[in-house]
Amino acid sequence: MLARVSLWVAMLSTAALLLSPAICAEDAALIEVGGTLIKPPCTANFPASQSVDIPKTNLNSLNSDITGWTDVSLDFQCIKGSQVHLRFSAGNGAFDSSTLRTTLDRLGLKTRLSDMTSTLKVIDLKLGEQLIFPVEETRLKLQLSVRPVKTGEELPAIGSYSSTLLMEMIYL
Repeated sequence: MLARVSLWVAMLSTAALLLSPAICAEDAALIEVGGTLIKPPCTANFPASQSVDIPKTNLNSLNSDITGWTDVSLDFQCIKGSQVHLRFSAGNGAFDSSTLRTTLDRLGLKTRLSDMTSTLKVIDLKLGEQLIFPVEETRLKLQLSVRPVKTGEELPAIGSYSSTLLMEMIYL
């Protein structure tokens, strides 16, 4: 009988605690969050997606390593004092830090980046690494260049090829 009464008292005490105002009090807080969206400090003056046609290259030029560069302009209009952060990545893989893989075995695309803003300056482009360009005036003018290169002792097969280069841009 004593155990039955103690169990009954314990259950009533628990119910009273659960229903007490201190435990069930509903305090509410309202936090309003707002902000303003502004334009990015830079605008790219080139299409978001591009196809670049490399001129036909003969095997003798490829074997002699005298293939020509194909250039792509990358112009940015920016607020004075901003920064452009770029990262180039090989979409189909790479042979080394500056040579993209292509769809043809033993054929790569050597990459080069130049800053043409004031005077020609070749940039040390390494695929996958971030480059930072401070914009001293309002324009940043870059030039990406690619050229076919053989990647082994043997020449690649004759035919069409392609490759993908991804460019990530961050403006600060």
